[in-house]
Amino acid sequence: MKIKAMKIAGLAVFFVFALTSFLLPQSLFEQATSKDEEKPYELNGYLRGTLFVGKVPEKNSLEIKSGYGEASLKLRLRKQGFGDAFAEVRFRSGHEFQKTVSEITLREAYVNAYTGPFDFRIGHQVVVWGRADGWNPTDNITPRNMLIRSADEDDRRLANFLIRSYYNLHPFRFEAIWVPAYSPSYIPTDLIASSSGINLIEPDYPDMKLKNSAFAFRLNLEFPSIDGSISYFNGHNPMPGITADFPKVFMNNVNLDIFPKSYRMHVIGVDFSTVIAGSFGVRGEMAFRRSHQDYEENIHIPNPDLQYIVGIDKELVPNFNLILQYIGRYVFDFKKLEVPTNPVDFPRFKLALKNRLITFQQYEWSHSLSCRAALDLMNELLSIEVFGMVNFTSNEALFRPKLTYDIADALTFTLGAELYSGPEDTLFELVDSVLNAVFVELKASF
Repeated sequence: MKIKAMKIAGLAVFFVFALTSFLLPQSLFEQATSKDEEKPYELNGYLRGTLFVGKVPEKNSLEIKSGYGEASLKLRLRKQGFGDAFAEVRFRSGHEFQKTVSEITLREAYVNAYTGPFDFRIGHQVVVWGRADGWNPTDNITPRNMLIRSADEDDRRLANFLIRSYYNLHPFRFEAIWVPAYSPSYIPTDLIASSSGINLIEPDYPDMKLKNSAFAFRLNLEFPSIDGSISYFNGHNPMPGITADFPKVFMNNVNLDIFPKSYRMHVIGVDFSTVIAGSFGVRGEMAFRRSHQDYEENIHIPNPDLQYIVGIDKELVPNFNLILQYIGRYVFDFKKLEVPTNPVDFPRFKLALKNRLITFQQYEWSHSLSCRAALDLMNELLSIEVFGMVNFTSNEALFRPKLTYDIADALTFTLGAELYSGPEDTLFELVDSVLNAVFVELKASF
C-alpha cells in the first residue's frame, strides 16, 4: 500500500509540473501580447512542518501527539468571465495518534459557471453557513473532523461532493444545494469503545439511493446596513449518533457491539450581521433542529433543540480586535438520565450518556461564552490570537492561544496550544488527554 501511495504521489507531482510547464510558456506569450489581460490560471500552495506535543494519558510524561510534513498545491483556472475552477491537493507524511500517516488528500475540486443571474458550482467542496464565530448551528452541509491537528482551525472542515447554485437578484440571493451522497463527520468512537466488553463495528450510513440525498436552501439578504439569511436543511446529519444491537437478555461476559449510525433531520435557521453606533459589529444566529424519526425510540437520535448565538465585535484600539459571543441551547422534551439500579440496563445508560455528550444535550438549558481576541504588533509582523470558550452549565472549557511571526515574505512561524478541560462524564474530559497539546509550525507559501 505504501509503494502504491508513493507511485500515486509521484504521478500527481509529475502531472502538476507538466501542467505548469505547459501553462508557463503560454502565460509568457500572453504577457508579451497583452500585459493587461488576466492570466488564465493561478498556481500556488504551501509547504509546512507541524508538531503537536502533549501529556501521556494518566502518566507524568510527554509524547508526540502529531508530527508531519505537508505540501499543498492549489490550482485555479479562469474562463473569460464565464466560469472558473479550483482544486487543492495535499500530500502529508508523518505520525499521528501513535500511527504512521502517509496520505494524499483532495481537499477541494470544483468548477463554477456564471450564466447571467445564475451561478453554478459542481464538485468536491467545503460549504460554510452562518455568521457566528467558531460555532454555527446553521452549518450542517459538509462534515468536520474535530481531531485534525493543524494550526489552522479551518482545516477541520471536510469537503463532500455536491451541486451548489445561486440566483442573484440584488439585494436578494437565493442559494440551493443538493448533496447526493452522505459523508460523515468524525466522532471519537475509539475512545468510547475503549471500555472492556464494548466492540466498535462497521457504521450504518445511508447508501447512494436518491432518497437518501440531502438538500438545502438559503435566502440571503444583502442590504447596506444589514446582512442576513433564512435557511432550511433536509438530510442526514453529518454528525452521526452511536447505537448498538442490544440483546434482549444480557448475560455475564457478553460483549456489546456499538456502531455509528446517521439520522435524517430538518434544520430551520436564521442569521444576521450589522453595525451599530458606527463601530460595533453585532451578529446573531439561531437554528431549530428536529429529526425525521422518533428520537424517543432511537438512542442515537438527539431530541429536538433550539440553538442560538448573539455576539459583538469591536476594534478597541488600532490592530486590536475583540469578538464576544453568548451561545445558548434549549432541548425539547428533556428527561434527565438516571443511573439504573438494574445492572442489565447500565450499557444502554452509558451509551445514551455518550450520545448526549456528542450532541451537547446533557442539560435542558445550556449557556456558554466565547471570546476571540486578536492583536497585531511590529507593523503586523507579529500576530497574537487567543480563543476561549466556557460552558457555564457543564463547566467545560476550551483555551486556544496562538502566536504567528512573519520571518520573511511568505515564511511564518506559529506557536500555540490547544487545551480542553471538563469534569467527569463530559465530552471535553473524554478528549482532553488525547487533544491537549502545545504545537509549533513552520510554513512557507508560494
